[in-house]
Amino acid sequence: MANNYYTLNEFSSKEKLVEALSQKIIDDLAFAIETKGYATLVLSGGSTPKNLLNALSNIKFDWKKVRVTLVDERWVDPSNPNSNQKMVQDYLLQNHATKARFIPLKNSAIRAKDAVVSLEVALHGLSHELDVVVLGMGEDAHTASFFPHSSELAFALNTNDLCCATTAVLEPRERITLSRSFLLSSKNLILHIEGQAKKEVFQKAVKSDDVVNMPIVAMMQQKTPLLEVYYAD
Repeated sequence: MANNYYTLNEFSSKEKLVEALSQKIIDDLAFAIETKGYATLVLSGGSTPKNLLNALSNIKFDWKKVRVTLVDERWVDPSNPNSNQKMVQDYLLQNHATKARFIPLKNSAIRAKDAVVSLEVALHGLSHELDVVVLGMGEDAHTASFFPHSSELAFALNTNDLCCATTAVLEPRERITLSRSFLLSSKNLILHIEGQAKKEVFQKAVKSDDVVNMPIVAMMQQKTPLLEVYYAD
C-alpha cells in the first residue's frame, strides 16, 4: 500500500494556474525575506515553467534579496537551447527580476561528474536554506534528474550530498541534479504539471511506492515538506 502525501491544486486554465502559483511563490519568498533577510528559489527547466517564470519577472518585488538556482541542469553550454540556465535567464532574469542573484549549476568542468566537488562548495551557502522548490515531471515520471532505472538513482535519492551527476536516456545525457535530501530541505515543495498525459502519470504515481519505475514517488514519501501539486490541462 502506497503511503504518499500531497495536496492537489487544479485549475481550469494554465493562465489561472500561473496567476495562483506565481502569487504563492512571491508570498513564500516575501515570508523568507521578512524572516531572515533573503530567500532562495529553486527552479526546474523544460517548457512548462516558461509562462510562470515570465509572470514572476513582471512582478515588482525585492528581487535583489532572492537567490535563484536550478533543480537540475543539462551538461551543455549556457548558450545552448537545451540549457536550463538559458531558460531562466531568458524568462525570469528579465524585467523586475534582473537583480536576482543566479547561482548556476553548469561550470567549466568537461564532465558533469567532475563538477560535483566544486558545486558542493558553491551550493554550501544554500544548505538547508531553500525556501521554494518548483519541481517538474516528465511523462516517464522522472523529476529533477532522477531517471527511472538509472544506475545513479539510488544514490541521488539517498545521499546527504547536496548534488550529484546522473545520466539521462535522451541527449544531452549528462546531467547534474540537486539530491533528494537537499530538495526536501525546502520549506515549500511544489510540483508544476500541465496536460492530461502528465496528470494520468501522476495519478498512477500517487498509488505507487515504486521509486525505481516512478521517481516522482520519492518526493511524496514525507509529510514535511508536503508536496503541493499545481495542475492545469
